Amino acid sequence: MDALGILSIIEENIWNIAFILIICVGVYATVRLKGLQLTSLREQIRVTFRRDPEHSDGKLTPFQVFCMSMGSRIGVGNITGPIMAIVTGGPGAIFWMWIFAGIGMATSFLETIIGQIYKVPKENGGYRGGPAYTLMHGLGMKRLGMIAAFVMIMMYLVGFVSGEVISMSEAVQGAFDYEWTKLVFAIVLTAVTGVILVGGVYRIADLSVKIVPLMAAGWFVICIASIILSDGGVLNAFGMIFEYAFNLPSVLGGGFGAVIVITGMKRGVWSNEAGIGTITNLSSMAHVKHPVTQGYTQAFGVLIDTVVSTMTALVILSYADFEAIYQQYEAGGSDSIPLLQFIFTEAIGWVSPYVVAIFMFVFAFTCLISDVVIGEGNLMLIKDSKASNLAMKGLLLAVVFLSCFFASDELTVVMDILLATCAFFSTFIMLRLAKRGIEAYRDYRRQKEEGIEDPVFTKDCLSDPTGVTEWD
Repeated sequence: MDALGILSIIEENIWNIAFILIICVGVYATVRLKGLQLTSLREQIRVTFRRDPEHSDGKLTPFQVFCMSMGSRIGVGNITGPIMAIVTGGPGAIFWMWIFAGIGMATSFLETIIGQIYKVPKENGGYRGGPAYTLMHGLGMKRLGMIAAFVMIMMYLVGFVSGEVISMSEAVQGAFDYEWTKLVFAIVLTAVTGVILVGGVYRIADLSVKIVPLMAAGWFVICIASIILSDGGVLNAFGMIFEYAFNLPSVLGGGFGAVIVITGMKRGVWSNEAGIGTITNLSSMAHVKHPVTQGYTQAFGVLIDTVVSTMTALVILSYADFEAIYQQYEAGGSDSIPLLQFIFTEAIGWVSPYVVAIFMFVFAFTCLISDVVIGEGNLMLIKDSKASNLAMKGLLLAVVFLSCFFASDELTVVMDILLATCAFFSTFIMLRLAKRGIEAYRDYRRQKEEGIEDPVFTKDCLSDPTGVTEWD
């Protein structure tokens, strides 16, 4: 067996354990928080879209951080993920993706609150946080915190950035297949990345606020147009989702298959990142009066991410019956993008390859700029110096340039293994510190019941404030 085969076996087994842990924590959070996914939806929307004034002291507003986190969540996986879920687990996998998203909203809520409680201030007035910071400050595990930070740096600044650049390069190459396309694109993208690095996190935050809402709205419009113009229609799509929620299509073997559940949940967690702890690197940067408001925002982010993925699924399933979809998938070389391009072409015509290329590029680009922030935040925990920051930026620019020319299946599998490792860190943190998150939630609800419109948090409401550096 070659190296890729061995890595794939490791990846599959480690993720099976990670999924069990994430689901168990999600169910626990749902029960302890009394189903806040549904009961607090109005509050989620209110705090998410409230536009607070920008801060002049280096702090990021909740909406800026929300857009950055959605830039990380909404990526190429929202295009390719649902398609792969459908062709490997059948249309019913989308149903289980919804179920996991419902559970994941509570998970994301809890992990976000914990990350906010244990965030630390920066010298310029902003904040940093995430699993590595929580392990170090909240649990006093400095060595494990350093390991978590190193995993995040390697996963984001090398692995995820490489994957996103490869996706952008392939999208551009597919739409503009000329001799010098890759080289020109590599030079331009590296230069743009360099400009963003000079601007730092505040330029990234501003870009996210401008790009992410337009990106999501644009994808909604193009998907709705394709669904309206399709032969099968949206009723056909929903019909297949519920028809195959507990049964595999005959072309995949028929009968009940655990593969439906597993495939749907895998695609869900890889897209919305609930329970993995990765988004808390961003959500902990927000300047809020109470950690729970950011928890609401990130729970709502899981919902939005799932709706975006669902739109992609509906485009595919509105085309025809599953067997026709699967045959077209195989005809395209068992790749998700040719299938999507074919269906878009059937609906909206010859512009579809360019439309898909543009969205693949934008989705991947917003992920890339968010990855830079996450990698930098974890580097600051290990070594906060100008030399290390310059070295990180040099490494990142090299990865961006070289990834335009090279793709590696082995690297993709290694990144999946590291992502599962992050899930272990995150679930461990939530199991150890869930009580603190629940105490913060109860404090928020108490203040709301007393008529306080915008509750204010202090660490005095915690039974054990050890390791909390903010919130006096």
